[in-house]
Amino acid sequence: MTHYVLTASHWLQDAVIGLGDFFSDWRKARARKAMARRTYKELNQLTDYELRDLGIGRSDIPSIALGNFDDRRMSKTTTNKNLKGWV
Repeated sequence: MTHYVLTASHWLQDAVIGLGDFFSDWRKARARKAMARRTYKELNQLTDYELRDLGIGRSDIPSIALGNFDDRRMSKTTTNKNLKGWV
């Protein structure tokens, strides 16, 4: 009988922990989406001149807001090997 009580206790404890993790992940995802919306809105309100001054184009705004923007111009792999040692 004690074995069954302990087993049920572990199941219940695992369910409560899983539910807590679910809500924690849900809150984090919601906060990330809110930040992406706010970033998108603020960047979209800038003029083309201001965006150009920042070095981004209007088409880059969604990927910047989502956090997966990859600017290959700033990558170290695109350096000119002929200038090595000179610059």
